[in-house]
Amino acid sequence: MERLRERRQFSLDDRQAVALAICALLLLSGVFSLGVLIGRRTAPEIDSGAGGLAALDAAARTPSPHPEPARAVAPPVAAATPLPQPAAEKPAPVRAATVIPAPPWPSVVAAAPSRPVQVAPAPPAALAPPPRDLGAFTVQVGASQDRAEAARLQNRVRSSGLRPYVVEARLGAKGTWYRIRVGAFQDRESAMRFRKDVERELRTVAVVMPTR
Repeated sequence: MERLRERRQFSLDDRQAVALAICALLLLSGVFSLGVLIGRRTAPEIDSGAGGLAALDAAARTPSPHPEPARAVAPPVAAATPLPQPAAEKPAPVRAATVIPAPPWPSVVAAAPSRPVQVAPAPPAALAPPPRDLGAFTVQVGASQDRAEAARLQNRVRSSGLRPYVVEARLGAKGTWYRIRVGAFQDRESAMRFRKDVERELRTVAVVMPTR
């Protein structure tokens, strides 16, 4: 039963669609017919056939009662008269340039050569003299044939808190030596103990030597 109802509903829908389509076609045909009638009534009546065409040709050949006005022709343009050209100006006379003589060059005077400056020689480095009592033994921290080098070593030993002195020894063919020494002792054992203190302070090798 449900299938029959669905078929009936479907057939009713098709009928409605067909009826709507037919109504639309009838409406369109009526509008078209009405438009044709209105167009025929409003259009001007023109004779068809050969008579109508001949009348149109005769109307085209008949001259118009209102002739076309003649076009104005411009008068010929007269040739332009040349303008008078100004007279050429005469060039101004060229004056001779005045030559100013150059000033004379100053005379160069050669300077006299300067005399060489005499530099006084530097005084010899000061060396501490040995003490009056040299003792039997002493500690020697260095020796040099250069007096300035000996003075620098002496100052180094003095900056460490010791009291150095320099003994000048002339060795003939070996030259002159400057011996930097510290202390004066009557025995070797005292000099050896002092040597260790000197080496610890100066961080260098020292030697115990007899003073005579």
